[in-house]
Amino acid sequence: MAASGNLQSSRFGFRGSEDLGGGYRANFQLETGFNTYTGAGGTTMFNRGASVGLSSAKYGSVDAGFMYLPIYWVFLGSDVATYGLSNPAAIMSLEHTVTLGKSGTGGFYPNAVRYRTPNLNGLTSEIGYSFGAQNTSGQTVNGRNIGANVMYSRDGVMLGYGFNHYQYYADPTTLTASSQLTHVFAATYGYKSNYIGVNYIYSKRTDPTAWFASAIMVNAKIPAGPGDIELGVSRRIENANARAMAYDADYVYFLSKRTQLYGYGTMITNNSHSNQGFALLNSNFATVTPGFDPWAVTVGLRTSF
Repeated sequence: MAASGNLQSSRFGFRGSEDLGGGYRANFQLETGFNTYTGAGGTTMFNRGASVGLSSAKYGSVDAGFMYLPIYWVFLGSDVATYGLSNPAAIMSLEHTVTLGKSGTGGFYPNAVRYRTPNLNGLTSEIGYSFGAQNTSGQTVNGRNIGANVMYSRDGVMLGYGFNHYQYYADPTTLTASSQLTHVFAATYGYKSNYIGVNYIYSKRTDPTAWFASAIMVNAKIPAGPGDIELGVSRRIENANARAMAYDADYVYFLSKRTQLYGYGTMITNNSHSNQGFALLNSNFATVTPGFDPWAVTVGLRTSF
């Protein structure tokens, strides 16, 4: 089966910056995803972010719009794949679709504002807030979110921590919101173009289901010939005794600086209480029969401009 965006989702966008003088700049970014085979885009015109802001090397930056919030960048930092977050068939499906909750790794928040500190000898931090949107039932904090991170990156080492507090209504008849709280710890180490990354995630919800999940991921990138070998393994634990493992092995071959061939094999193993499928590779197989172990092999072409 042919599909668009196996390695990364197909996208295009615009980014701009204007010098305002005195060390200040105005910035904007617009990005949208699309299906290469059909040309169709998402229901939102710029479904992969739309923001405008001001920045200063001395004071940091403030942005507002439809954006990733801080937890995303910690998770991204732990994925050492050639393009980051490009293990969608197994590793990312396992951690992205449930454990990180609404925010996910690709979750964008509307009506959001974000402040980033300047880089202080490798140390950075940010805080983000989304006002959410009142739903049709008049529940005023639906989708409201706050998150923050702190990251240190220097001499081939990255250490990071982020948290996310997302509010939602588990019961459509009540005006009392529930919350999902998520913590992410991440680290990477690089030596002579060889990289290893690891993260640990813990997430829980306050609604009556008492849902929780935790996951750990280890992945590596190893240069080999004219490309990169990428390996990964992840394990997730959920309530109701659900357990799943994911394995991923990839190779990215560089035809040029802008164009690459890639191939990967991947597998998820579920116990009798877990139904994780390849959510990010094919939405039709986001879940499987509990206890079933799906696998997939894919090859493709990626180009950028």
